[in-house]
Amino acid sequence: MELRSFGPAVILALSACATSHAAPSSLETQLDELLSWFPGTYENHQQVYRQSIADLPASERHRHRHHTFQPVSIAGIPGRQIYAQQYQYYDPKDLYRQRVYSFTVNEAEQAIQLTIYTPNEPGELTDMHLDPAKQAALSVDDFFLKPGCEVYWKKRDDQYEGYLKDGACSYYSERFQTEIFLNETLVMRKDALLLDDSAVDGDGNLIFGAAENGPSINLKYDACD
Repeated sequence: MELRSFGPAVILALSACATSHAAPSSLETQLDELLSWFPGTYENHQQVYRQSIADLPASERHRHRHHTFQPVSIAGIPGRQIYAQQYQYYDPKDLYRQRVYSFTVNEAEQAIQLTIYTPNEPGELTDMHLDPAKQAALSVDDFFLKPGCEVYWKKRDDQYEGYLKDGACSYYSERFQTEIFLNETLVMRKDALLLDDSAVDGDGNLIFGAAENGPSINLKYDACD
């Protein structure tokens, strides 16, 4: 058997080829990092308290929000999934949002795409992050999509910034009984979620959100906090 030797240039070329197949893309690496930060409990109590002490007018205050984000697995939903359960006004029964977020890499946008799956029956999702049987009983058929309401996340320094495409997200809100147009920007840090969202109706009237009042600053809490 004849042994052949290869020059340094060939060896380097083979090594580079092997590396290109094995190494994850920067977006995949960022997806791993974002999803290592995302799960947890967040709340803007400190912000609400400071605004109360400052005796700001009601129109300039943020309402209290409490957010739970935890990994789940629902059959038929693509990507890596996070369950979002959010309540307001210090009342755990006042749930204003229950969703499944699907995270995928969007090479064309050069961003991490968050696709929102809205349940047909929100009550079926309550506390499902604590109950695998609830997750197993659900499938993608129990949800619907709102095209144009995808959130795109991009890494900026030591945080991820999320955004909706301008004018893309509109839908009929059963809660408010009108067509609403949503604007939203987000910042995810290791220790906090900054959420600046508002919605208007077709005439431009504010439906929800603190107009020109800055983001809701939701600090991340450990289970023992």
